[in-house]
Amino acid sequence: MIYSKFGTALSLVSKTTSASGAVSVQATVEGTADTHEYNPADLKADDGLAEINAAVAKLPLKVFDNKSTRRAKRL
Repeated sequence: MIYSKFGTALSLVSKTTSASGAVSVQATVEGTADTHEYNPADLKADDGLAEINAAVAKLPLKVFDNKSTRRAKRL
């Protein structure tokens, strides 16, 4: 089981990786639908760091909506 640094049980959803290689994890708090972002270093687990690393490695990358807009052609 994965927990926040405050001991709240989490359900991991996805991960993101920045250009510098830093990883963030998106998770829901047990009993809510709200998604929060966590630094993996702030997570705790029953079986320690190995459990956290294994869980993060299995997560899919977060998909962002492409919100680009097309410009209308001017005549």
